[in-house]
Amino acid sequence: NYKGEFSMSEKETLQRFFDVYCGMIFNAAAFQTGRQIACSYDFTDDRYQTLKERYPIEQVAKTGGDFERALRLCVWLAPNLTHKGDFVPAGKAEENAISLLDYSFGNSEHGINCTYKAKILVECCLALHIYARRVWLYPNSPYDGDCHVVVEIYDRAREKWIMIDPTTGGYFTGVNNPLSCLEMRKNFACRGDGTVVLMRQRTGDLQKLFIKNLNLNQYYAKNCFYIAVETVSAFGTEKQSDFAYLLPVGFDCKARQMQHAAWGLELGKKEKWENWAIEWFEKRKRSLETFTPLIGSPNLWDSPV
Repeated sequence: NYKGEFSMSEKETLQRFFDVYCGMIFNAAAFQTGRQIACSYDFTDDRYQTLKERYPIEQVAKTGGDFERALRLCVWLAPNLTHKGDFVPAGKAEENAISLLDYSFGNSEHGINCTYKAKILVECCLALHIYARRVWLYPNSPYDGDCHVVVEIYDRAREKWIMIDPTTGGYFTGVNNPLSCLEMRKNFACRGDGTVVLMRQRTGDLQKLFIKNLNLNQYYAKNCFYIAVETVSAFGTEKQSDFAYLLPVGFDCKARQMQHAAWGLELGKKEKWENWAIEWFEKRKRSLETFTPLIGSPNLWDSPV
């Protein structure tokens, strides 16, 4: 429900959950000491030209600042990409913008999930020489089957990172500026005046807009407990990437993910999920045995320029 049409009881429930999630972030506001990690952004791949020839991303983005151009791409993509949370690209599409767009753009029968919607937007931005990367937003609970993947672009005029979401077609703003994922998390922790802004919505009255988008505000708050940034942004998957994690003090990321995999595997067998889903959790559980998170620091939001 993106229309903000809630009954009083629905609003009260959403508000209570929002308050709980914000309180969890407040109590986990400090981050573990991590490494200074430099992310990389590839603007040189020849396939970007093919992407621009096959899809009108230059005409859609038009001119102006990095955020304005990226947001136009986001608003163009969002309604043309059907959501399918359990999408797996194997046998359907390669993991790059051209193949994913060929498979899914304007085709309601071929839905994809937030991970690959974000992949498309990142590569469209890179093709237009806009710094862009995928960011994973995770909940605290290992018994939450959901996480969310968004895009951050670096706006050179504003000199800051900004979150935009090709799944909703929206972004998150504070009083004076659109915010990054890190700033959005801080806004939740202190119960600031920020809110999700969807396409064609005005930002004149942020409190009214916050209530209208309360379901999405609580959804982002739920998924902002810890964050992972993709360290290599490039066309396709040929260039090896890693994830730099921003983790709260005292939080055991590996234990959380292992418990999540074990819970998913048990639930899948109990409810007789499809074989591929159970196999995914089995593979995930095995891979986590040797998993050591690469812990980053807030320097991930420094200028890439």
